[in-house]
Amino acid sequence: MSKLLSLTTVAETAKTISPLSSSPSKGMMNDCSTLCTAAAFVTALITSMMVTKEWIRVAKARGIVGKDVNKEEEIYVPEGGGVGFVMGTVMGTFAAIALSVFIFKIDSWLVYLLASVTTFLMASFIGFIDDVLGWKKGLSHRAKVLSTVPIAVPLVAVNAGVSVMCLPFFGCVKFGILYPLVIIPIGIVGATNAFNMIAGLNGLEASMASVIYATLGLLSYHHNRMTSAVLSFASLGAALGFLYWNKYPAKVFPGDVFTYAAGSMIAAIAIVGNLEGAALILFIPYFLELFLYLYGKVHGIEKESWGVPKGGCLELPYDKPYSATHLAMLLLKKVKGCAKERDVVTLLVLVEIVIAAIVLVIYW
Repeated sequence: MSKLLSLTTVAETAKTISPLSSSPSKGMMNDCSTLCTAAAFVTALITSMMVTKEWIRVAKARGIVGKDVNKEEEIYVPEGGGVGFVMGTVMGTFAAIALSVFIFKIDSWLVYLLASVTTFLMASFIGFIDDVLGWKKGLSHRAKVLSTVPIAVPLVAVNAGVSVMCLPFFGCVKFGILYPLVIIPIGIVGATNAFNMIAGLNGLEASMASVIYATLGLLSYHHNRMTSAVLSFASLGAALGFLYWNKYPAKVFPGDVFTYAAGSMIAAIAIVGNLEGAALILFIPYFLELFLYLYGKVHGIEKESWGVPKGGCLELPYDKPYSATHLAMLLLKKVKGCAKERDVVTLLVLVEIVIAAIVLVIYW
């Protein structure tokens, strides 16, 4: 099975881009990479936790709450908490930039980094609009997809990534000009919308994001891809900071502001880090979710991912499974006799961890 592009190939590609400053030594780049990723992670973690905590207080006071449909009790939880994740990721990224520029005097990597952050912020804005308009009253599915097309523009404009993609089973394919004009928009739009599909249970979105970011971050750091490493660890720190408040029983819901931003960042990391193959494998559960969603559409079902709470367990909301969450509920009910919300999330995250382990073996 194909490995990632060699460091030599990536380095030769990088030489075709004029740096913003004189080329730093390899040792300086390694030191910068280590400290910058650490700073990004810690800053993002702390910022996300603090901003989310404040958002919970403000959202409660302003009535920005929604019912937790997986609970039998009438529990209302603050919505749109993904703003903490967004702020954490941005602050973590700029902490890394500050270290790189002021301490190590390195700025040659910032173009792709800032383009990725721009895409991330555009995605979060679209998600926030949908949250503000309200669930079921927000953007239509078609509008959501179309509205995410422009968020690819920043990465297209800077010609981010490497036009040679190495994919499992297919080997390395050279796309040339089609990469920035076709592959990047498809990747951004696809990941942004796909990540929004497996959602609706306490801690699910943030946990899945954390596994994916950690995997891409480890691969990026191991292969000396500083831009994608910083983005990965900043996003990981922010996701974990948000998860502290979002884990079962959730004190805040993520909203589309989280899922759209998280999905777009996964795509951006894959593009600037030449990790498209790894990202595609990590998205296997989301491909399954798409299949189940389309299967439901054929049968006239506009599926929802959550369950129907009965006696502390979650029952399928339909006669057949139309989501990965429904499959997890079915399996847990057969094995344990009861599908508790926390167990459903744990099972799905464990599946993602197994996939992540396979990705690390293949691409390390």
